[in-house]
This record gives sequence, C-alpha cells and structure tokens, in this order.
Amino acid sequence: MPGLSQYDLFWYEEAGDPLDYDLQARLAEHYPGPMATGENLFSMQDARNLIRYGGMRPDRDWLQFDCALSYGLVEYLRTLEMLKQNGWSWRRCIPHGGHQMSLNIAAGLGLGGNESYPDLFQPYGGFPDGVRVEAGHIVMPDLPGIGFEGKADLIAEMRNLAA
Repeated sequence: MPGLSQYDLFWYEEAGDPLDYDLQARLAEHYPGPMATGENLFSMQDARNLIRYGGMRPDRDWLQFDCALSYGLVEYLRTLEMLKQNGWSWRRCIPHGGHQMSLNIAAGLGLGGNESYPDLFQPYGGFPDGVRVEAGHIVMPDLPGIGFEGKADLIAEMRNLAA
C-alpha cells in the first residue's frame, strides 16, 4: 500500500467486503495508517470476529458499528463490553450512519464521535436546531431521550407519520 501511505489520511475506510476478515487483516499488515470498518456489522458476534480475525489495531484503528442498526441498544452495549474485554477503548468507536439516533447514543455513551452529515439525509440527519459545528465538534443540547424534538422538521415529520 505505498500509494496510500504517502497521504495523511485520517483513516482508510471499508476496504473490502465487511465479512472478509482475512482481507482486512492482510491490509493491516501492509498499511501502517489508521483503518476504519464495521459499519455493516450488526451483531456482537460479527464485531468479535472482526476483532479476533480482522487485524484491527486498538492503538490506531476505528470501529464504525452503527448503534441504531446493531439489533438495538442492548446488543450494541454487548459489543462495547466485548471491545473492553479485548483491550479496546470505547473512544475508538465512531458510529456510521449520520442520523440523530446514532448521534445521541454516541454522545450518551461517551464514544469517540459520530459520523454526521449536517446537510444530508434530512430531516433525519444533521444536528438539533441551533447546534453549530466548531473545529469539528458540537455541544449537544440538553434534551431527553434521542432528542428528536430538538429538530423541528424531524419531529414534524415523525408526527405526520404517526397520524
């Protein structure tokens, strides 16, 4: 991978099939920079197999398990506990998805961040009304639960769907 090594990439993401742990491990042998994967893994068992066999390095790589797609919060918490038992910090988890549910779960659990798209996937993506991005960070407003009510267009859409 000398071609990619010359660039100052924050991470090299989803290089292959999400269940091809052998490919991920081989890439880790040749690419010294940070890699990110896991957005298409939904169970603790798949996440555990990535950690066991995918060559992921807890000192530099990032895990992108999507909290909302991981068979619920309880299963996501099982995944986080498995990571802890295998020497991984929760701060190495940056959920993929760009929606309000992952944003709020990531903030509530103290994960390393959340992949967010301020202007895409509306009204489900982005940030609550009035939240500004400063130096790549935001301050979450003090809202209960997932915080859907903090986005006027989202709560209106949800109320319309429930009507």
